[in-house]
Amino acid sequence: MARIVCIILFSFNCAPPVDYFGNNVDLSSERIYLTRLRNDDKNKDKYILVFNEQRGNPTKLTETKKHNTLIRYINLIMGYYGYTDYNIINERVQGIIEPRYYVTLIFQ
Repeated sequence: MARIVCIILFSFNCAPPVDYFGNNVDLSSERIYLTRLRNDDKNKDKYILVFNEQRGNPTKLTETKKHNTLIRYINLIMGYYGYTDYNIINERVQGIIEPRYYVTLIFQ
């Protein structure tokens, strides 16, 4: 029984990460990936995007990758929900061991 549990735990830990939309994420080319998309209760056009971020010290190159990935996810959400423009209100990073990147934005 313990052997089966170990095999199951090992297989879950070796699985590649999956983003909010169900796509596999290649962490060698991406710095962040979307895990949650929360809609604000008061404003239907305001969203909070929650990303998992790679551990480690960010460099200029990885910050560029992070920004490009963020823009790609925003464009995907805009196309899916039919928005034409956006405004980023707040960005923050929280956590050290498993960092999360929070982006609050309003679509128009």
